Amino acid sequence: MNTTLPLPSQVHKLSELSVALNAADHAERMAWMRTLNGAELSALYEIAAGASALELTHFYGQPGEVVIHHGQNSLAMFNAFQKRVVDNDGVIQGYNHQAMGWLTGPGHFTLTQEGDEVLFDYTQEPTEPFSEFPPLKKNTSGIGYFVYGNMVDRVRRVSQHCVIGKAFKKGKPFNAWFMLIREGESATMN
Repeated sequence: MNTTLPLPSQVHKLSELSVALNAADHAERMAWMRTLNGAELSALYEIAAGASALELTHFYGQPGEVVIHHGQNSLAMFNAFQKRVVDNDGVIQGYNHQAMGWLTGPGHFTLTQEGDEVLFDYTQEPTEPFSEFPPLKKNTSGIGYFVYGNMVDRVRRVSQHCVIGKAFKKGKPFNAWFMLIREGESATMN
């Protein structure tokens, strides 16, 4: 097990971190991610800008196959979660699987490519349910409005398995970042 994964604030170029993350195993990447606080996630988002293109295909597998992305966000509490993504009859969609889902709702979203980034768009909700996901629920209803309403996440590549994202509300940056690690096989780096 490699124990030399540097913190984002300790590197000058993303490639210094990407090489180490690509060489690490899943358990090591997960343990490292769980140590990252908001300042480190923010630093990672900044150094990932324009470093390497992220393709939409990174997030999903074969049609109907659910791909799990383990996440860590910059919130003070409830910062461990998963984004589960599927190709549902040609629509790439997902939801947030987390402990507070009973209160906030599942936060359904669609994914689209925009330049070198991928958008997790909570304003363009899926219209067709997927049998393995919670029932569709509007992101603008109830308490979910304060969490997912008017939100789009902009996501950048970090390494073969890892990405970093930042939340935007009504097109303006929101003080919230998150990292995701894909479980299993993933798209190779371009």
